[in-house]
Amino acid sequence: MPDLPDLPDLVSRLVPGAPHLSLPFAVLLLLHVPAGLTCVVTGAAAAVSEKRRGRHPQFGTIYYWVLAVVFLSATGMAVLRWTEDRHLFALGTISFGVASVGYVARKVRWRGWTSFHILGMSLSYIVLLTTFYVDNGPHLPVWDRLPPIAYWTLPSLVGLPLVIRAVRRHTRLINDLAAAGRALRRTAVERPSQKPA
Repeated sequence: MPDLPDLPDLVSRLVPGAPHLSLPFAVLLLLHVPAGLTCVVTGAAAAVSEKRRGRHPQFGTIYYWVLAVVFLSATGMAVLRWTEDRHLFALGTISFGVASVGYVARKVRWRGWTSFHILGMSLSYIVLLTTFYVDNGPHLPVWDRLPPIAYWTLPSLVGLPLVIRAVRRHTRLINDLAAAGRALRRTAVERPSQKPA
């Protein structure tokens, strides 16, 4: 009976370009890859769904919570290989951070929330794709022929015009930003000052 490969060797064979991996890294990667694919699918589905109750918020909610899994697993992998993956941790932090703003905006629904929701979720998706291509582009067919700058810029070059279109179509950006600024100032003024004991 032939010897079965151990988990790290199996994962390195399944993931193109992956070197020999430690067991903790392999386990995190096995969680990370399907979560990342789920984010790509649910993020796209939310983006193309009609902006009303039903599929759009359902896909958006799935996207957000699975993105949390992507972020946590990426954080663990970055800790294990900080020198190689610290830039991926930074991108993951940005992606999850702006998605959190977008998700909370929809849940709380402060005045002008729509602009924050669209910008947060859309920019999160662009950064997610950028992170994927920066990490995997050199190992993908066709992408491996592109210069490294393409991995960093193509998702934005494609995505930002679509984000601008969505913001123009569904929000009043300047009014929303002004309303949010007024609300923040009002909150800061109304908050009672705390005197030291």
